[in-house]
Amino acid sequence: MVAFFLLRRQGIQWRNGWGQEDVTHLSLESATAQEARRARTADRSAIETLLHHRSREVLEALLENPRLGEKHLAILLSRRDLSREVVARIAENREWMKSHPLKLAVVKHPRTPRHLALPLLKFLYLFDLVSVAGVAGVPAELKRQAEEAILTQQEGLALGQRLSLARQGSHRIAAGLLLDSDRRVIEAALSNPAMTEHAITAALYQRKAGPELASALVEDERWFARYPIKLALLRGRKLSLGRVMAILPELAQPDLLDLADDPRVRSELRGYVAKLLQNRRSRKQKKSLRGGMKVGLARVQFS
Repeated sequence: MVAFFLLRRQGIQWRNGWGQEDVTHLSLESATAQEARRARTADRSAIETLLHHRSREVLEALLENPRLGEKHLAILLSRRDLSREVVARIAENREWMKSHPLKLAVVKHPRTPRHLALPLLKFLYLFDLVSVAGVAGVPAELKRQAEEAILTQQEGLALGQRLSLARQGSHRIAAGLLLDSDRRVIEAALSNPAMTEHAITAALYQRKAGPELASALVEDERWFARYPIKLALLRGRKLSLGRVMAILPELAQPDLLDLADDPRVRSELRGYVAKLLQNRRSRKQKKSLRGGMKVGLARVQFS
């Protein structure tokens, strides 16, 4: 009815081609515009009722309200359905971005434009970065940057912090901590549910890998049982000769041939592998010869 009287005031008659849908649409537009005007000047108690409004126009008007405070902005940023445009307006406000909690909320919001989120990473604390890396919906590029920032701080972290990261960090963080100098951190990383066989073998091939990683793996029944990890350990030059000799008989012929020609493998080990291959060939030849002799005898008896 309000829309109908507004139309009458403007000299527009219902019967002049206007239908029910047209009037309803104008009525909704009018209501939204009124809410937007109210949002710009609302007091603090009224602001709280508008923070959950569904209209982008009303929320953008609310951002122009001088009474809007940090707590209000935090509530807005907790909304996963907040539009990209509204998040961007908050992130572009330098005054608001002086607040550390708001910086973190902007970075963690799934609809924050990447070009606004990435520069804020350098202002976050270590465990803020950990929380960013673990948030669902955060773009992969942003997570990767957060994880790299964490790993660059690794050497300056206390043991307790490194242990916590090794146990609870993402796959990339746990993999990076396999190169730690403290065996306790390495063991914690190996127990991380996100740890993978590929990450361990990749760490073993890095120059930074110390003897602590090889030692921890040898005593870890779950990981040491993996065939690819045993191969990587042999190439990593960190195992004792006794451990090496125990592993070699388990290897398949093609892998032994690769080890014999691999320059990463110690020269004395390559020599031992060559002898092992020669012994296997001799046994195979003898077995083949015995088999041939048995066949010959069987033919003689049959004839």
